[in-house]
Amino acid sequence: MARVAGRRKAGEIKAGLGGKQQERILSGAALAFVTLLVFAARDSVDPAEAYKTLLVGAFLIGGVVAVAIVALHLWNMPTTPTALELSRRFEEVRFMSGAEFEEFVGELFEAMGHRVMVLGGVGDQGVDIVVNPRGKRIAVQCKNHSKPVNNKAVQEVYAGAKHHRCVEAWVVSPAGYTRGAIELARSTDVSLCDAESVRKWIKNVDRIEKERTSKTESVTRPAPPNNTPVNEAKTEARKRAVWHPHPDDPPKN
Repeated sequence: MARVAGRRKAGEIKAGLGGKQQERILSGAALAFVTLLVFAARDSVDPAEAYKTLLVGAFLIGGVVAVAIVALHLWNMPTTPTALELSRRFEEVRFMSGAEFEEFVGELFEAMGHRVMVLGGVGDQGVDIVVNPRGKRIAVQCKNHSKPVNNKAVQEVYAGAKHHRCVEAWVVSPAGYTRGAIELARSTDVSLCDAESVRKWIKNVDRIEKERTSKTESVTRPAPPNNTPVNEAKTEARKRAVWHPHPDDPPKN
């Protein structure tokens, strides 16, 4: 059974719209521009020359950043059918209703190979989905809000997890979390999952599908035919071969 990847503990949550890789790229670009600014101000006595240097440098830095972000996007883009479909749907997450988002998250966990029970509606006690990886029950609350989710969601899923006899409690919110939600999640050990977490899960689905396809191809791949040019040459060589007895061979009867 596939392992749930991408779970993020409280205190490690970001808005989810960029990701750590893009943050590093933009930080590097800002550092490069500051270095360029210091260099131009120190070594150029002519303001026009300094402005020209800054303009050319900024253009080059912007080009490198654009190429790096595009390359990063292509690198993270899934290639298998299920992962591609999940990725396409997640790009339109802001247009999903609450029920549609719950269904999407449930299908995402199922694609990772986990047993899923979607609750939702009246009487769910703050738990929308119960996931059962490796025999342990996880209570999940899905919040598809346009703004960061506050600590009410953490309170609900924490209590709901006890009610449904779950050993862990998670909240999934693409828009991120308020500081109060993060602080409460840290003290109650509730896991907070944002947009970056969902993208990691989709990437995990992509990996699982690739491994499954690779295994299927290795099992169903037919054996090479005996009438290939190499095999035909070996057969002809055996026909032409002449056996010469060795002095140590026992005599034939």
